[in-house]
Amino acid sequence: MSENPTSGPVEENAPEPPAGETDETIEPTPGERASEQAGEQAQRVEHPPVAAPAESLPVAAQPAEAAPAIQPPVADDATRLDLDPVLSAAPAAAAPQAAPEEQEEPDVAPKKKRRGAKVAAWTVFGAVVVAGGAYTGAAFLTQDKLPAHLSVDGIDLSGQSAEHAKTTLSEQLLPRAQKALKLTAGEQSVALKPAEAGLGVDVDATVDRFTGLSWDPSVILSRIVGSQDAQAVTTVDEQALTGAVDKAAKSLSTAPVEGSIVVAQGKADYNEPRDGVAIDAAATATSLKEQWLHADGSIAATSSTQAPAVSAADWKGFLDASVQPLLDGPITVNNGSAEAQLPAATVGAAATVAVKDGKPALTLDGEKLVAAVVEVNPKMASEGRNATVKMTGSGASASLSVVPAQEGKGIDAATLAAAVQKASTESSRKATVELQVTQPTISTKTAESWNMVKVAEFATPYPTYDTVRTKNLRLGASRVNGTVVDPGKEFNLADQFGPITTANGYVASGVVENGNATTALGGGISQISTMSYNAGFLGGMDILEHKPHSRWFDRYPAGRESTYWEGQVNMRWKNNTKAPVVVQMWVTDSQVKTVLWGVKTWDVKTTTSDHYNITSPTTVHSSAAKCQPESGGKSGFTVTVTRSRTSAEKSLPKESFVWTYSPWNRIVCDK
Repeated sequence: MSENPTSGPVEENAPEPPAGETDETIEPTPGERASEQAGEQAQRVEHPPVAAPAESLPVAAQPAEAAPAIQPPVADDATRLDLDPVLSAAPAAAAPQAAPEEQEEPDVAPKKKRRGAKVAAWTVFGAVVVAGGAYTGAAFLTQDKLPAHLSVDGIDLSGQSAEHAKTTLSEQLLPRAQKALKLTAGEQSVALKPAEAGLGVDVDATVDRFTGLSWDPSVILSRIVGSQDAQAVTTVDEQALTGAVDKAAKSLSTAPVEGSIVVAQGKADYNEPRDGVAIDAAATATSLKEQWLHADGSIAATSSTQAPAVSAADWKGFLDASVQPLLDGPITVNNGSAEAQLPAATVGAAATVAVKDGKPALTLDGEKLVAAVVEVNPKMASEGRNATVKMTGSGASASLSVVPAQEGKGIDAATLAAAVQKASTESSRKATVELQVTQPTISTKTAESWNMVKVAEFATPYPTYDTVRTKNLRLGASRVNGTVVDPGKEFNLADQFGPITTANGYVASGVVENGNATTALGGGISQISTMSYNAGFLGGMDILEHKPHSRWFDRYPAGRESTYWEGQVNMRWKNNTKAPVVVQMWVTDSQVKTVLWGVKTWDVKTTTSDHYNITSPTTVHSSAAKCQPESGGKSGFTVTVTRSRTSAEKSLPKESFVWTYSPWNRIVCDK
C-alpha cells in the first residue's frame, strides 16, 4: 500500500452492526470512553493512516484539505437511522475500491468510537428538541399572562390574564384618575379636573405592555417568576391641558402689592408691601403631565415671587425719615412782616405719598398750604382779581362792561411747599417765605377782546291778574339778573334765590304740591326756574339738574320747562365755553324775559315731538287741609324734546329729554 504524504486516511463505509444490536447495548461508560480515547491515541501512533495510491485516484477524488463535515443521520428505510457520517469531500461512490487482499480488518476500538459519537450526537439532539419544545410551549403559554408579581400604580395585577387586569385597572385606577386635583401656589389653590385638562389613562396600552408572544427568555422568565412595579400609560390632550393651565394660572397669579402711606388727621397710616406670585404655565403643564396620576391630590404649580417696587425696609426708612417729622408738631410760616402757625394736622392734610422712580416720595399741595396760611392770617397775602364782565342797569336797558384785572401779593405755592417740608426736619420748625406779586389768570386785555353777544333769548307770559305771584316773579328775576358764570363754573338757581323766606322778600302764592293746587311761600318762582333753564338749554350749556312740572302749564313749552322746590328740586347748568356768560332777566307788564350773553360758541337746534300716550282726567277726592277744588279737564301726555349742539371744533351727541305730564283731574274736597 502506497502512501500520499499530503492527505489523511481514507476510510470505507463501516460495516453495519449485527441484526438486533442497538446503540444502547454498546453505550460506553465514562471509564470506557476514557479507555477508548486512550486507544484512539495509541492507534494514531501505532497505525499510521493508509491511503490509496495517489496515482490510482482521479483528480476529483483527491481528498480536500479541510476537515470533513459530519452530516446528520438520514434514514434509509423505515426502521433504521444508523448510517455513519461520511466524508463530504470524497463520496464513497466516487472513490476507487482497494483490492480485497489488501484491505485491513478494522480494530474494535474504532468501532466503539463511531458508536459513541453517534450516541452523543443523538443525546444532544434529543435534549435540544426537548428544550426547544419546552421553550416554545412556555412562550405560547405566557403570551396572555402578566408577570407573576406585578403592581401598576399600587394596584396588584400579579399573574392576571390581560382581560382580568384591564377590568381591575378600570375598577380601581380609573376612579382615582377622575378625582379633581388641587393646583397650588403659596396659599392660593384652584381645583382642576383631569378630564377637563386633557389628562387620562389608557388601560389597554398599560396591560398590553406586559402581554403578547415573546421569544425573549428574560420576558418569559419574568412572566413565570418575575416581579415588577410599573406605572400606567397616560394620555394627554395638549390643547386642553394648555387651556386649563392658563386659566388656573390667572387665578393663582397675584400682582405684588405696593406699600403705601396715607396721612390723615395728623397721623401716618402705613401699609406694608406684599410679594406677588407669577405662574410659569409651560413648566406647570409639564409637572401635571408627570405627576397628576401619582400625586396625593395636590400639585404645586411652578411659580416665582414677584417683589414690589419698594421693599418694606425702604418704606419703613422713608416713614421715619420724611413723613413722621412732618407730623411731629406745628410749623410756623413767616413772610417777614407777618406769620401764621400751621397745625400738624393741617400740614398733613396737604401731604401725599407716592412711588416715583422706584422710591417713595412726599408731595405737599402748595395751594392747600397757601389757603391755610391766609385763613390763619389774612395779612399774609393780598388777593388779586381776574378781569371779568358785569351788567349794569336793569331790564332791557341793562348793559355789559369789562371789570379790569387786579394784581395781588401772595405766597408762591411751590416755594411754600418746599419751605414747609424743609422746616419739618429742623428743630426750629419755621418756614420763611417772601410775598410775591401774583398776576391774574385773565387779564384786562383778554376781557376786552371778548365779543359778548346774545347767545340765547327766551320769554314766557305770566298771569298778570295774580299780583301776589307777580311779586315773587319780580324778586326772583332781580336775583338772577346780572349773574356772571365763569368758564367751567355752574349756574345754581338756589344760590341766586337764597332762602325762600318772608325775611328774604318772598310771599305766599299758588303752587302745585303732589299734583294738587295749594299755596306756599315763593309761589310762582318756578317760572324763573323755567326761564333760567331755557337760557342755558338754548345757549348750549350743559344741563346738570332740572325737573319739569307734574302737570303741564301751557304758558311754557311742553317738555322744555323746569320747576323749583327749595331743598328738593333745583335748576343747574354749566358754562362749557372759554369766556364768561351773563344771565339777564326782567319782568315786563305781560312777560318774563331772559337773555344769555357770551361769546357765540354753539349752534343749537331743538325739536319737540307731538303729544303721545294721552291720558284722560278723572275725579279725585281729597281730604287735605289745604285742598282747593278744581274743575279739571286737561289731558295728560308724554312728550320728547331733542337738542343738538355743534361748534367750530366739534359736534356733541344729540340729546333727548322725555317727560310725562299727569292729567288735570277734577278735584273734590271732602271736608
